[in-house]
Amino acid sequence: MNKLSFLNKHRELLLHLTFWIVVVAVVILQNQPSTFSGDEFSGEELEEMRLMETYASHEAIWNLVFLAFFKIVFFYVTVFLIFPRYKEADSKWKIILPLLVCFGWCFTAEVLIFYLVEYDILRLNTNDEYSFNLQYEIINNGLLPFVAVFILAFGYWASKQWLRQKEGLEKLDVTVAELALLKNQVNPHFLFNTLNNLFSMAIEKNADELAQSIAQLTHLMRYSIYESNTPFIELYREVEYIENYIKLQKLRFTGDESITIKFEVDGDLQHVRISPMLLINFVENAFKHGISLKQESFILIELRTTENNLYFTVENSIYRQNTTSSVKHAGFGLEHVKKLLQLQYPDRHMLTITEQDNVYKSELRLDLQKTKVEITALQ
Repeated sequence: MNKLSFLNKHRELLLHLTFWIVVVAVVILQNQPSTFSGDEFSGEELEEMRLMETYASHEAIWNLVFLAFFKIVFFYVTVFLIFPRYKEADSKWKIILPLLVCFGWCFTAEVLIFYLVEYDILRLNTNDEYSFNLQYEIINNGLLPFVAVFILAFGYWASKQWLRQKEGLEKLDVTVAELALLKNQVNPHFLFNTLNNLFSMAIEKNADELAQSIAQLTHLMRYSIYESNTPFIELYREVEYIENYIKLQKLRFTGDESITIKFEVDGDLQHVRISPMLLINFVENAFKHGISLKQESFILIELRTTENNLYFTVENSIYRQNTTSSVKHAGFGLEHVKKLLQLQYPDRHMLTITEQDNVYKSELRLDLQKTKVEITALQ
């Protein structure tokens, strides 16, 4: 598993290394000195031909190692350091200037090495005077190859971006499908529980209270079915939904002073947006497992927002006779919430769940700053 993980993580690096190893091997093999027989040449002529062939071979390898080196450097700096800054750069010059600096450095170094080193080698190893045409070398052996390398680098980077975008869209489709599945698992569960409560109330209480509870249920169903089908929603609407849910649940405990339910809100609700139907899961869990009609029970809910964070805390009592079962089922219900958080707030949330002295406590923190960036991108 470790070897497979390493190969997957460094797959691109290994592909590049393999490519250049093959290129070097092919060039070296193709430029080996030829073997001349005495039948073709003899004496000084044979020796001269061997020297010329050896020099040609060494020159080809020299070109690969020293001259191609700067084009390779230009390619990788452009692809992995300059082009990736394109989306973050607030000015086109933050891309153009580093590109020109990199090109100028590589191009100048290559021309200087060719002129100072290879020119001397050619001059010393030829009997005739070697003519060095600087303009020709700059344009044909310097500038044009660098332009070709730039086009190749841009094509390589653009292809990678296209593949990443395609992969991202595929992951997004999977994420949306998983979110829809999770919501379909959570919402019907809540609606059926509420309908069971209404059925019990219809038997035990009068019609006015039943009408009130049905009205509350109508608001809840409208929000969960129609209004929550969006990636983000204003926080005040989520708070209204929680308040309606609490009012509906309180109808079950009218006149029972042994049950305490509090919901406190502090901070900006108008300009904060969150994923819908997220916070209600903790509240549902508290009502389902934290209320006992036979002993004192409580649910304390606190919602607080700051400039960059949202804090949501839910505390509820755990009645003794069913502590193990309650915690077990609570943990099962919150597994859906954890999956929702991983899908909707990856690396942007912190969830802490504790149980101590018959008190079950859930604490959630959401990073609103990164969420604002994502909302802006969606718009």
